[in-house]
Amino acid sequence: MMGSASLLRCEAIAWVDEDWPGWVRVRLVDADGRTWFFVDKVPIFFDDAIPPGAPLPELAFMRCYVVGQQEDQVLVVSTVPDHVKAEDGTTQFRVRPSDVERRA
Repeated sequence: MMGSASLLRCEAIAWVDEDWPGWVRVRLVDADGRTWFFVDKVPIFFDDAIPPGAPLPELAFMRCYVVGQQEDQVLVVSTVPDHVKAEDGTTQFRVRPSDVERRA
């Protein structure tokens, strides 16, 4: 069973739709240097809504579960808490521990 959700650091890079609630494109660079892109509603990536048209890039976070840790200390995370998928449908990523903020 997975524990409580953690926060995965990413970067909002572009507005897709500024109409409420706003949709943004977000970039994640994984532990292997691969870049992943996500598009979803602003509340998925920000606790406090950013105003439509706010300047980007902006630090963002998505909820994730840590599902494993590999021998090289890289974490494997799943973005299933909010049903967020990369543009190609991927939901599990190898990330650096410094990119994950664990919630109590």
